[in-house]
Amino acid sequence: MEIVCSIPGFTGLKDGLIASTGLNTKKEVVYAKHFQHPSFTLSLRPFCIPHDMPAIYSWAWKLSRAANTVAASYLYAGSSDFARSFMVLVNNRVAICQVDICAADKDELYDAYPTSTGDYIIRILMNTKRKTIRPLHLKALQTCMEYFFMFPEIRQIIAEPEAENKVFNEILLKAGFQFEEQVYNQYAVCNLFVCTRQSFLPD
Repeated sequence: MEIVCSIPGFTGLKDGLIASTGLNTKKEVVYAKHFQHPSFTLSLRPFCIPHDMPAIYSWAWKLSRAANTVAASYLYAGSSDFARSFMVLVNNRVAICQVDICAADKDELYDAYPTSTGDYIIRILMNTKRKTIRPLHLKALQTCMEYFFMFPEIRQIIAEPEAENKVFNEILLKAGFQFEEQVYNQYAVCNLFVCTRQSFLPD
């Protein structure tokens, strides 16, 4: 059994994801979901650079080598009119993953894969060093997807994990993403997955 509590931003759903979260203070929860047996809450809030960067560096230590560049990218996303970054927390205290969502026509993937209005790209950084899926990470992704699909302008969500990242690929499949094709960027071979409102598998 679960109890869902959704709290869109001040302007509400009609103004869209980017506009509504852009008006929130950086530590304000925009969506929360309570689970029972065991009892815990997953909450979603906009990324806060001073508060959240230490967590990012502890998950991906290579990013700390380019601290200023990474911080600038989060600042840019937070002030843009096409992208947002969020943190997912357990019981509003422990960060479990960081999520970026961006309009597909503004993303670098646009050059390699045909997209249309309503397509958004999602990228996730997880707080895990394990090579197996933790149910909590799957629930975190599902919670994010539920929140994003509340906004009518989001038609489908695209993910582009590296092909060798087996854990991320498996989590996407369990959440209802469907494999489309492999794409190649300057860094690696990636699997391209698409999730629609119809294919999405909530918890």
